[in-house]
Amino acid sequence: MNPDVSAPAPPTVSRASRDDGYADAAKRADIQAYLAGTENAWAEGFSEWAAETSLTEAEYRAVAATGLFDEFDFYWDETADRVAYTAPELPSDPETTRRLSALDAGESAPAIEEELDELGATVAGVLTAYFVGWEADSDVVDTFGGQYNARDDDRTDAQDE
Repeated sequence: MNPDVSAPAPPTVSRASRDDGYADAAKRADIQAYLAGTENAWAEGFSEWAAETSLTEAEYRAVAATGLFDEFDFYWDETADRVAYTAPELPSDPETTRRLSALDAGESAPAIEEELDELGATVAGVLTAYFVGWEADSDVVDTFGGQYNARDDDRTDAQDE
């Protein structure tokens, strides 16, 4: 696919219907902030994926038209110590079936679902890099207080005066 395709809006992972299933809804809100905030993990992961995906532009348009990008779910997996994801599955409703029939859905559907899974894995990897870094930063603040800044390690006492 053309890597110049712009990323769709990031999915909304912090929803009441999803938050009830997780012990720490605050982490989901943090993940949402990393997806759409200044880090823009969604756009970064999407760009990496778009450069490598085997989806055609027609398949991409069909996925975008069905709203599947907003159905991704990203959450913190305590046991694996990483961001995990759930990729959406292609719905079997008549409208989606009609859209995919134009693409030879028998061959396209499994490929589309595989590519959605790859997108989820890529974005989850980007989020894990940001989120694990954030977790480490918050541990530092808890240990040393708000004044500690790792970049201050090179400073001498003379610079503080």
